[in-house]
Amino acid sequence: MRLKVFILIILLNILLPIKSYAEILSNAKFENISIDDGLSNEDITSIFQDSKGYMWIGTKDGLNRYDGENIKIYNCISGDENTLSSTYITDIEEDCNGNIWIATDHGLDLLDTDTDTIIRMKDRDDKYKLGELKITSLLKSSYEEYIMWVGTENGLMKIDIENETIEAFYHDPDNPNSLISSSITCLEEGEDNYLWVGTKQGINTISEDLKIYKNEDKRYKDRLFVSYISKDNLGNMWIATKEGIYMYNIREDKKDKLYMINSSGVKEYNIKENIINDIYIFKDNEIRFYNNIIFTDSENNTWLSSSNGAIKYSKSKGIFELYKKDINIKNSISSNVINCFYEDFNGTIWIGTDKGVNILNDDIMFNYINKVEDKNIVSILEHNGDIWVASKFKGIYIYDSKNGNCKKIMYEEEDFNLSDRYIKNLFKIDNRYILIVTNKELIAFNTKKIHIKKY
Repeated sequence: MRLKVFILIILLNILLPIKSYAEILSNAKFENISIDDGLSNEDITSIFQDSKGYMWIGTKDGLNRYDGENIKIYNCISGDENTLSSTYITDIEEDCNGNIWIATDHGLDLLDTDTDTIIRMKDRDDKYKLGELKITSLLKSSYEEYIMWVGTENGLMKIDIENETIEAFYHDPDNPNSLISSSITCLEEGEDNYLWVGTKQGINTISEDLKIYKNEDKRYKDRLFVSYISKDNLGNMWIATKEGIYMYNIREDKKDKLYMINSSGVKEYNIKENIINDIYIFKDNEIRFYNNIIFTDSENNTWLSSSNGAIKYSKSKGIFELYKKDINIKNSISSNVINCFYEDFNGTIWIGTDKGVNILNDDIMFNYINKVEDKNIVSILEHNGDIWVASKFKGIYIYDSKNGNCKKIMYEEEDFNLSDRYIKNLFKIDNRYILIVTNKELIAFNTKKIHIKKY
């Protein structure tokens, strides 16, 4: 698989055919988490949810584990080996054993979740200097169970957890099967088990048999700084560079087009015919695209960071929606400086900024919250056409998603009583069961038979 198409990554900047540029969302509301809620720092660098449901929030001053109510902080303390290598967290990942990998700007750490202890690479015999280098990206392989990919400022490492071995990849001008640059910026898996490697000088792809492909064009070397790569469920690879954002579909039937976006608009490049067409022209230059963060959610919406807030591109609607800070809206996003995006198990979008974490649910869900007696909303989900809104102390409110009418309030039921406990979270297990997490037990609620099981 070759990357000749990326020779064109210098011409303009990307996206998909667009119908209109949407207005700023004046009714979008966020739940904000800040240092007032216990965060170690408000400048968020990464967000991750582990297999146990914990949300891990990396900042420029420490790592935070959030359970929906309480925050536990992990940080760097000089002279204490059971602390992080650095305060600055760059990425977070979980391995097949349930341990948390922590990338910092001065080394790689691992949190053993069974013992809650930190293992630092700088305290081990490490010829690859993973305890000294800036770790830029982490990626657990989806097709090799025990493999973790680690991107650094000087090389890409393939770590086999089971065998405790490391295979390193670097740039070597005398080796055609080497990386285009040793300075790794981001990692993503494409289709057919290809690893996409973003660097400061372009993109490599690595096949399952470790053959490396790259763009050989040297003319645009300084302009191919790749800051982020994201794949959606439609086969599109989204690539953020210094010059803007690009989208290329890697499936055979769609490889003849490249889409590009910058502050002036959206363009389509027909590779076969060598023709560039304007798809959409922005009416103003309010938005700037430069080394953007890109994220694709489960609904195939693409989220982009910009100079003026978070942008959501909806393919089904063909529009952009802009989320920006508005001092006239109480629950608007806390800052226009976007550092990361994440989607949790419930489909909720988390946005990390330089002023804390912002949690966004579907807009229609927020219309119901004002009707709830307890404004402390801990979880919202959609289930079989109904919206379930869990308040912390006053039970669960079930609304009809079509008209917004409250169908039922679950508080003091025959099978369980929520008056003597508080709710921490809701999880949709399948079309029948919803799991209610309280401070005392787990409750499996059968929505079809109204049957309760406690654990």
